[in-house]
Amino acid sequence: MKLVVYLYLSMIVLGVQAWPTVKRSFELYPGAAMPYNEHRISDCMHVTSEPGDFIFKKSAPSPAASPLAGLNFSPNADLLELGNEELEAAAVAAAAAAAAATAVTAETVCGLYVIGEPDTIVEITMKHYDVNCETGGLMAFVDGWELNGEYFPAVKDHHRVLEDRVYEFCNNNKQWPRYSNKKFFRSSQNAALLQYRIPGRGSFVANVRFHKITQPCNVLVQDTAAVYKMSNFGHARNCTLSALFPAAISLGNLRIGSKSVRAQDKVNYDCHLLEDRLEIGGSAGLDTSSMELASSVCGASAELGPEQAIYCGVTSVRLVSTGRYQNQAAVIVRKSDEHDLDIATLMCAL
Repeated sequence: MKLVVYLYLSMIVLGVQAWPTVKRSFELYPGAAMPYNEHRISDCMHVTSEPGDFIFKKSAPSPAASPLAGLNFSPNADLLELGNEELEAAAVAAAAAAAAATAVTAETVCGLYVIGEPDTIVEITMKHYDVNCETGGLMAFVDGWELNGEYFPAVKDHHRVLEDRVYEFCNNNKQWPRYSNKKFFRSSQNAALLQYRIPGRGSFVANVRFHKITQPCNVLVQDTAAVYKMSNFGHARNCTLSALFPAAISLGNLRIGSKSVRAQDKVNYDCHLLEDRLEIGGSAGLDTSSMELASSVCGASAELGPEQAIYCGVTSVRLVSTGRYQNQAAVIVRKSDEHDLDIATLMCAL
């Protein structure tokens, strides 16, 4: 009996001593904790390039005011002087105005627009969301950006169909059993969008992280002056670089097309009939599939080429590749101004 008691007490003591060691085993990187950033979303269109938790909270709308609250009575006014018909008409008008304002607010779609460095992709983890399906609430993750019904990257420039790039979700409180509302998304390029429509009360917490990639393709320009390397890495694909402003473009370290095309004495800026080419142009919106072309480039050169200014809402450079050749180019982008009118090759209609 004494031996059993002794063994039992020994097991308890050893378990207590072992617990701190087990707990410390999860501290894989002691002293190197990841920085925690917390951001409050206050604007309907919130653009960010920072990692961390993004928090949105909307309280329940305040009770509707009296329909007569909008009527301007003087302190000495006698309500009895107004007839019943006048009061009813005023009440109906005030109620209709309030309903219209509520409808506009209820249908408003807002977004968290995330943009990273050119060689990164975006990761968004929904740590929490309270968006009720029954009241018209809805959230959506977009692989890319969407503005006014147009998408970046364009449908033709992305390896996934649009239906697979947009994932909608909300809370179904009638569903049983209840599922965890934690969701995880990753983009295919350095831009991603989290859209939300919350008519009444609701909230969410979205964690944003960025991950490096070795073969970037579609890139949304973040800086107003930078150098970007475009390459197909031997793949048959279209890669687009887009800047959301009028820009001056120049090319360097150019190698596009077959050996015979690269053997030409000069870089060709009229290659629109060739399958492998670099297109420079612009558009009014995000959809670059129908952009106006200023030039189509092919050939080879290690020297820096001339600048050309694109005066459009969105300036784009698209590398079109069949996969038969290793195409690449260094693209120098800077924001254009009125002093660049002499080098303008394209002006989009306002």
